[in-house]
Amino acid sequence: MTSNNKKELLLEMKNIHIDGFSDERWHKILKGVDLNLYRGEILGLIGESGAGKSTMGKAAMGYTQPGCKIIKGEIIFNGKDLAKLTEYEKRKIWGTKISYVAQSAAASFNPAHRLMEQTISAANRAKINPTEVLRKDAVQLYESLQLPDAENIGERYPHQVSGGQLQRIMTAMAMSPRPELIIFDEPTTALMLLLKLKFCLL
Repeated sequence: MTSNNKKELLLEMKNIHIDGFSDERWHKILKGVDLNLYRGEILGLIGESGAGKSTMGKAAMGYTQPGCKIIKGEIIFNGKDLAKLTEYEKRKIWGTKISYVAQSAAASFNPAHRLMEQTISAANRAKINPTEVLRKDAVQLYESLQLPDAENIGERYPHQVSGGQLQRIMTAMAMSPRPELIIFDEPTTALMLLLKLKFCLL
């Protein structure tokens, strides 16, 4: 078994402090959390509701939701401290180098656009491959995630598929650019399917 000191460190979060604003004052959410993730590893956070799991996951992208802020700490991804990058610099990483699968799949899709268009949107913007290549790859991802009618489901709109199918399509969307890190917020079935995929993401 290879020891961690011989693996490549992908993400290092050091002494993370995050505060949230409510009831007219700031409250401490995370107080000095450390986390290391090595390339090729899967790391899960377990805790009760409100423990800060989602906040920690978003912080791994250098992001906090409105009403929260990173007070101190370092978030080193591929040698860069995300906490010190500008919003523009982080947006060049989000969706291509780091992908995020939200807890609520239904709220994450644009109801006016077809699922295929949304699945390949990040990879298309980054010009990773021609659109037709990305579409064929998306169909393969749909098949691997055991979506029904993989050839045609991408032509549907979000309201035309179930919540479970939307979660799997959102997983395909996260995987389309072949990011180095995927963050799942409360994964269930889609994660189990992801573990079975034969695609090399790292």
